Amino acid sequence: MQNRRFLSLALLPMALALAGLAQAQVPKDRGAVKLVVGFPAGGSADVLARIMADKLKEELGVPVVVDNRAGAGGQIAADYVKGQPGDGLTILLGTSHMMVMAPLTVKSIRYQAARDFKPVARIASFYESIAVPASSPGNTLAQWLEAARKDQKHASYGVPAPGSLPQFIGYQLGAVSKTALLAVPYKGSAPLAQDLVGGQLAAGVLPIADMVQYHGTRVKILAVNGTRRADQLPNVPTLKELGYPQFDDLEWTGFFVPASTSRATVQQLQAVTAKVVALKEVREALQKMGTEADFASAEVLEKRIADDVAMWGPVVKASGFSSD
Repeated sequence: MQNRRFLSLALLPMALALAGLAQAQVPKDRGAVKLVVGFPAGGSADVLARIMADKLKEELGVPVVVDNRAGAGGQIAADYVKGQPGDGLTILLGTSHMMVMAPLTVKSIRYQAARDFKPVARIASFYESIAVPASSPGNTLAQWLEAARKDQKHASYGVPAPGSLPQFIGYQLGAVSKTALLAVPYKGSAPLAQDLVGGQLAAGVLPIADMVQYHGTRVKILAVNGTRRADQLPNVPTLKELGYPQFDDLEWTGFFVPASTSRATVQQLQAVTAKVVALKEVREALQKMGTEADFASAEVLEKRIADDVAMWGPVVKASGFSSD
């Protein structure tokens, strides 16, 4: 059985190369490809993984199983994947939080993106929103910031997790606008959204996927990050439009494999991923969940990680934040 498994693993590059042709005849005993997700079932990362897994299965001709290893903001999943064989059978659904923010904010972290993983491809990007309850006196970003400067009760903003990018978006916005904003970390976007909708928070910085359904009724989305307006919120300005160009880059999600994975396997996984992300049904499914299909090569994603670290590292340091 061990020899049969070794032989089947060796056939992975061939199976991937044939994925764009008629379905490759992969040996039945080869086992499933495992797509590891660092967040609970039912969350946005899990939904994205299952959308991708379904189509990857069709392209590869072998099962692709989603494996949820939730906890510590994705660190448990990343730590697991880094220790797996580089045979292409284990893929990590990695986020900008896992690959950029966690290494910058967690002293006890057990992995580093550049050392322990090889990027395969970016698959999606998503916007962060700055939102206030419908009852807020601020109808624009400028009005909210002015209210926060006058009265501290308007200065608190919820974020999905301590050390998450939304926390530092809020910190940086406060610094450049000369407003003493105060982050209130939550354990996930769902409870944060509930408190924001209920008027128990002055503001929140969180993905638009969690807010768009309430916009105009129970919350007011004042701005989003990025260089252009979100398709789901065409009437909401970007921070750049409002005079804050420091927030052009969106958060992202991508595929990663252990560092020992061969270049050939990475390239062929990248080719299959590109084909799946380009599918109309995949792009539409991602848009419905507030995420945009946004393929980029392994090389582009590797550079993006380095650029994100260079950008947010000084901000984290200036904030004095530490999770330990």
